[in-house]
Amino acid sequence: MSNCCPDIEVGLGPAGELRYPSYPQSQWAFPGIGEFQCYDNYLRLEFKVAATKAGHPEWDLPDDAGTYNDTPEKTGFFGSNGTYQTEKGKFFLTWYSNKLIYHGDQILEEANKVFFGCKVKIAAKVSGIHWWYKDESHASELTSGYYNLVGRDGYRPIARMLSRHYGTLNFTCLEMRDSKQPAKAKCGPEELVQQVLSDGWTENIDVAGENALPIYVPAAYNQILLNARPNGVNISGPP
Repeated sequence: MSNCCPDIEVGLGPAGELRYPSYPQSQWAFPGIGEFQCYDNYLRLEFKVAATKAGHPEWDLPDDAGTYNDTPEKTGFFGSNGTYQTEKGKFFLTWYSNKLIYHGDQILEEANKVFFGCKVKIAAKVSGIHWWYKDESHASELTSGYYNLVGRDGYRPIARMLSRHYGTLNFTCLEMRDSKQPAKAKCGPEELVQQVLSDGWTENIDVAGENALPIYVPAAYNQILLNARPNGVNISGPP
């Protein structure tokens, strides 16, 4: 919630979140990496045009990225020394993530026109794709449209886009702790939350958060408070 006016959250994708529908519940099970969502005829053509302009007409969309329920190491794209680290892979991931940010930018521009003059502030939700965060590939984030790797911050461009619309960044999974996640999924919700909220603050925008799952234990409540007040304030949850 903004200090000066209420927020209106604008839906930007699945579950209202700014992301691709890369892990539909009817076809996916945790902790599958999901699939890229760009294989229709229109996006195939758009990618081919972009690759040709970049001097690589031979490049096509990834054909080695696996299926919804794969793990990173089972794919050529996300595995060790995978395609995502090549020039072609980096070009594709930049194109794919930029398409998502551009989509959000367009929708929020129209939303601001609708609410112009009203004492409200728009907000956008970003999904907490925390599984495989501690894998080198960050595979599930990449298929969702968040081009986030060690040495490449995938969330600050989103925060920067929101800053152009004076928007609030709403993030999920604030209640989650690394120690409660299955080791096989290489989850990193605590680090992910810190990264995204910090990106919002760096871009000087309001940030908000919510729990990803219904949970009723003091430790989860305390984790939310810790994320809400990360600067060493002495806080405690309910008994």
